[in-house]
Amino acid sequence: MADNHAVEVNGARQALGDPDFQAKFVRVIERLAEWDEALGDVSTAIAFGRELVQDRESMRYLMASASDEIPLRVDRDTIVALAELASALPTLVQLMRPLLQFAEFAKAVLEDRASVDYLLASLASEFEAVQRMAQEAREISREAGRIAAEDRTPVTVWSLIRLLKEPVVQKGLRYAKAFVQAAQERTEAPPVKSL
Repeated sequence: MADNHAVEVNGARQALGDPDFQAKFVRVIERLAEWDEALGDVSTAIAFGRELVQDRESMRYLMASASDEIPLRVDRDTIVALAELASALPTLVQLMRPLLQFAEFAKAVLEDRASVDYLLASLASEFEAVQRMAQEAREISREAGRIAAEDRTPVTVWSLIRLLKEPVVQKGLRYAKAFVQAAQERTEAPPVKSL
């Protein structure tokens, strides 16, 4: 028992000596007031909801007035569901905090005209580069199709050997070889060493 206590104390000392832990601890302490304020509002709303549900006369009044003003039918099940929702609010708030932070960041970026212009310019330049590559591939394909249609000379073994020496063919073959090797590494297949 004493050994467990000593281990826990040593672990706590090590954690307190860690600069990362200290920085995180300071951030938590700095944000405590903000969290307390947010959770205080939630607990007040939950307490009000619970008191309202327990006070039958107030519930009757609320249901009578709500049914006159709201076109929906408010019954006991609706009120119970609202009370359950109010009880779940602290958990929902915890889940929503990261989403709200992301939304605030996205809003700040979208409101900053320079950031939006930079983002759009980056996307446009990338799209233009892809468009240029696709256009070049289409032009090469059309030209190759035209040349192949006009060329009536027979393909011999010697012409294939000369073709294999061409730099463009060599580059394509090296790429194909590297692609096969990379695919084999990913699938953990035995490598083809004769390539």
